[in-house]
Amino acid sequence: MNGSEETVALRVTGVLPGGQLYEVEVTGRGDRPVVGSRLVAAMVEAAQRDGVLVRAAPTEEPVAVDGADARSVLALLEERSSRILGTHGAPLRLDEVHVAGTVY
Repeated sequence: MNGSEETVALRVTGVLPGGQLYEVEVTGRGDRPVVGSRLVAAMVEAAQRDGVLVRAAPTEEPVAVDGADARSVLALLEERSSRILGTHGAPLRLDEVHVAGTVY
């Protein structure tokens, strides 16, 4: 996404590998990429700090997690969750986001 595209907050519900259920809002804001779970927020912040690479779509090159890029945050959640249970709301261009098991 480029800076001129508008985004709508996306609420994601999922389960972490330890069985902990989470619900977060992916904001697309670099200063606060997710709201709703301190554990998930810390995971996203650590991934940004450590330069973790994720694939936003299977055919795309890996990119570093960036809190201002909702696609990379979603890809991290997909990678680090044992399951994504659902989403509500969405970026304007759903074709740009790949999240396995997502319900729109």
